[in-house]
Amino acid sequence: MGYEISILHYVDLYKKNSRILALVIGIAVFMAMLVTIIKPSAYITTVTILSYRGENSISSLSKFLGVSSASSANSFNEVVISILQSRRMSKDIRAKFELDKKPGFFYSIKTRPIIAGLAIDVRGSDPMLIEKIAIFAIDNLDNINSSLDITPNKPMVKVLDAATPGSKESKKTVKKMMMSGLLAFLLTSAYLIFSDYFKKIKI
Repeated sequence: MGYEISILHYVDLYKKNSRILALVIGIAVFMAMLVTIIKPSAYITTVTILSYRGENSISSLSKFLGVSSASSANSFNEVVISILQSRRMSKDIRAKFELDKKPGFFYSIKTRPIIAGLAIDVRGSDPMLIEKIAIFAIDNLDNINSSLDITPNKPMVKVLDAATPGSKESKKTVKKMMMSGLLAFLLTSAYLIFSDYFKKIKI
């Protein structure tokens, strides 16, 4: 017997399994809420820097990268990003603040482009410590720059907006609950439909 698609059939399928569907969605929503509440709060601080330092910086960077001055001007931000996200930077931060002795602490460094520079977002579980990490990361750019001899300019970048104590980020609890509920609905629906399909084709 062929499997015929019918809207009324699916409506009836949902009615028959409404309790299971409601239970799965309820559990998913509750678990999402519970995990979000238990999860430590995250804080964020942002530093904005001006990475373009004039022709001397560009000329030195051209030598370091082995490209033209025009190309190196566009690559300066990439160099700064690479240093900020390097293992060397991470190792220096962990050593400076003894993060191995702070098992509950977490942090991340991400960048966003701005005109003639970068916005550096430092997220973590301690608002005061991420401010110190952001300040140290900018200072440490010069240490790494000196060892690699990228550019003679000191400091390597200029801070436009300095780091401040981290502000608490929203956990977006309602959004996560809604997404979990929707995902549970879709997965359960797929299970019910495929189960029904295989039952029908065996008849």
